[in-house]
Amino acid sequence: MARCRAKLIIFGSAREQYARVWDYGKALMKHNPGSGCNVVVDGIEQPEAPLFLRMFMCLRPLKDGFLRGCRPIIGVDGCHLKGAYPGQILVFVSKDGNNRIYPIASATCEAENKETWVWFLESLMQTLGSVDESGLTFMSDKQKGLVKSFSQVVPEVETRFCVRHIWANFKLKFTGFVFKELFWSAARATTQLEFEIPMQQIKELDEEAFDYLNKIPTVHWCRHAFSENCRSDMLLNNMCETFNAVIRDVRDKPILTQMEWMRRYMMRINNEKWEDSKEITTNLTPYVHKLFQRMSYVSRNCIVQAARDDTYEVQLKDDQVLVDLGNRSCSCNHWQLTGLPCIHAFACIMDERAVAEQYVHPYYSMATYRAANELAIQPMAGPKHWDRVTHKGASATSHQGAAWEAQIEEKKIGTW
Repeated sequence: MARCRAKLIIFGSAREQYARVWDYGKALMKHNPGSGCNVVVDGIEQPEAPLFLRMFMCLRPLKDGFLRGCRPIIGVDGCHLKGAYPGQILVFVSKDGNNRIYPIASATCEAENKETWVWFLESLMQTLGSVDESGLTFMSDKQKGLVKSFSQVVPEVETRFCVRHIWANFKLKFTGFVFKELFWSAARATTQLEFEIPMQQIKELDEEAFDYLNKIPTVHWCRHAFSENCRSDMLLNNMCETFNAVIRDVRDKPILTQMEWMRRYMMRINNEKWEDSKEITTNLTPYVHKLFQRMSYVSRNCIVQAARDDTYEVQLKDDQVLVDLGNRSCSCNHWQLTGLPCIHAFACIMDERAVAEQYVHPYYSMATYRAANELAIQPMAGPKHWDRVTHKGASATSHQGAAWEAQIEEKKIGTW
């Protein structure tokens, strides 16, 4: 009880904060014009005050920064609220050229189901505008209703499933170290042959285990079947897990305290990245330089044989691959997946005494990294300075205009 009293003194009444979500949305879009804010309530036409259901927030600097400077891969996840009012926080998170998390949008909703996921995805796509959905990749943990929501809202996107989540379900039926090694070897395989070898071994051990994995389309969990659009070979949804860990301490706070904490966090990270980028004088991000530094030691074990023009044969241990520097490809498929030269290609670049930077995809350049963080998230005044919005007067959302028009939808579903 003492803890509850202290929270009431520090953060204020949760009831009062729910009553001012429209005021907050108006202030958010006033100070960051073009941002997306979507509020859903229940019972707007009733005499008593409507009940809050959901709120979506996407700041325009982050939206534009994602479109201008991030790889088109988006992690999707949700986590539970811990306060007196149960619910979920849903997030969209990407990664920038320095391999750091890049939050795009978040929402607080009443539950995690197909309806809320459809609403969340529709809010994001409306905010992003005329983006080609076939060029996007979504990664998730196959939450309840999410897979069907993808097919309904964004049917053309590439979808990946977090392999850790698949393994967690797989090991409940098929335990043992051998199954674990073979499963992860199949998931990490970047060529069809490398994938078929561990899968055949799983089939010999237990045909039921093979059938279990064979029912999951390889495009969702195996590197060799991933498209090259997003230039990422990620198997785990770590970007969302990292962001959920960041907001862990705010999940028991009232609604506007949550929203403000996340907005300030995004503003702080955006500013820190921008200030750090000013001190970097290289053409590539620090992440790439660290990767190349590690490669320089391993590449000494490669035996490089030039063929003609920019083609090479490269031997590393018991493996031999074909590298084509002109087409920026390697038969191991790592280069095509990530946009970064693999160890075999790096050995060829060093043998040719070329500059490795010219073989790196623009996603990892400092120019692209700065473009992702160039637009500043503008500061906001406190609640005492927010304009009042009455629910009778607000009707529709303008995601592009500078003026505030709060979207309020009447829902005939249960309250919380």
